[in-house]
Amino acid sequence: MKTSLKTALILIAAQMTTLTALAQTPAASAQPKAAQQQPRSSDKVDLKKLEEKYWSAKDEDYAVIQNRTFSKAGKFFLSGMYGTLMNDPFAKSKPFGANLGYYFTEDFGIEASYLINQADPSESVTKFNNLQTNTQFRPNYNLPADSYAVALSYTPFYAKMAFMNMAIMYFDMGFTAGLGLSNYDQVVMMKDGTGGSSSGEGKIRQSSPHFEIGVMQQLFLSKNFAFRLDIKNSFYNEKIVAYDPGNGNGNARKEESATKNTTYIMLGLTLFSN
Repeated sequence: MKTSLKTALILIAAQMTTLTALAQTPAASAQPKAAQQQPRSSDKVDLKKLEEKYWSAKDEDYAVIQNRTFSKAGKFFLSGMYGTLMNDPFAKSKPFGANLGYYFTEDFGIEASYLINQADPSESVTKFNNLQTNTQFRPNYNLPADSYAVALSYTPFYAKMAFMNMAIMYFDMGFTAGLGLSNYDQVVMMKDGTGGSSSGEGKIRQSSPHFEIGVMQQLFLSKNFAFRLDIKNSFYNEKIVAYDPGNGNGNARKEESATKNTTYIMLGLTLFSN
């Protein structure tokens, strides 16, 4: 009796195992089919595409400078400048003035400038004139006066540097180019109608359009202040007249034209708007 019960239990267990295996067979066969419908992506890396992306000249989603510590874009600025006239053999001057402008982007801006010269004859001219009793042998020359200009600026360089291993300082460097008007004074011996001197030495104010180019650098102190250094060259056509035409010529003065290049080195402080 015990043997018959044992045999029956074994048969029941075998039948249940067979049914379970048959129930799982469709799901097992369906799994490979689903896997065939969704092929697995390859794990192989395309080194050629990776190399081309690395060496590409420009990526639209990437810039070398993601965030500037001191930004200029969309800001107005005002600079007070003071400097020296470098290259005029007849004049010495300590010019001063101001620049007012606006930066459209970090690289491009526009500015208007006004420069005042308080020019005097150079040391060489003064010494030569002191040795001459005859004014007809004195040099014919002009002295720079004031000037106005509107210029475009382009600042492609932006960098930072360490200062005595104590602080990081930020600066940029760029170029300016513009047009303006230069005023200058013709230095002459004043004459009366008979050709005689009337009131000694005098100045005749003249004007001429000019073209200017320059190099500019700014050292940022904060988001609102920066030191500014300019090296500026302006070119214009000036009229030179005889200092003393002589008694026999009355007020007639021989006139000649020459291209004038004035070079200024200017140092100042710039205030940026918020």
